[in-house]
Amino acid sequence: MHRGIIYVTAVMTCGIALGQAESDSQLARRLADPATRSDAVSRVLREGADRIPLLLSWAKRPPEQVNEYELDIGLADVFGQLKAREAIPFLIKNINLSRTNKANTWLKTAEIVEREMPAVAALVRIGLPASRAIMRAFETEAPMSPVERLPLIFVVSRIKDPEARGFLSSVCGQANLERYWAEDGLKNIPEKP
Repeated sequence: MHRGIIYVTAVMTCGIALGQAESDSQLARRLADPATRSDAVSRVLREGADRIPLLLSWAKRPPEQVNEYELDIGLADVFGQLKAREAIPFLIKNINLSRTNKANTWLKTAEIVEREMPAVAALVRIGLPASRAIMRAFETEAPMSPVERLPLIFVVSRIKDPEARGFLSSVCGQANLERYWAEDGLKNIPEKP
């Protein structure tokens, strides 16, 4: 009698676990599909912060047969909506995610930049913890390329963090120094005949 109950319980538990895994993989596919992403984000928001560990695991190792780049966009959307501090390292690492890969995004308004760049928007939504993590990254990380620096500076500039004043002043000073020497170099290089 007990063996039968144990067997039925084990089968039901496995069935539930398999059904959950299937549901998770469906969620991953929906987050990775621009056509279904909004609904998938809404579903995760209804389920709440309990899903963050699963989503963070996908940030490290995406499910098979899911477009990783598109999934990362969906993850950034969810992390921003949940204001998930745990996702800050993922968002910084993927700061250049872009919905459309338009080259001129940085020539647009701040609102368009945030709409086009989901990791940027997520970090701005997270707020002060994101600003402080970015400022620490500037101090501790290897030299960053301008492509990495610009969106990170943008995020800090959009968050009204009183501690960012010194950081932003330093960035301006560096940019001015770079501009000075670049302009000096241009003056000293002869024009082509």
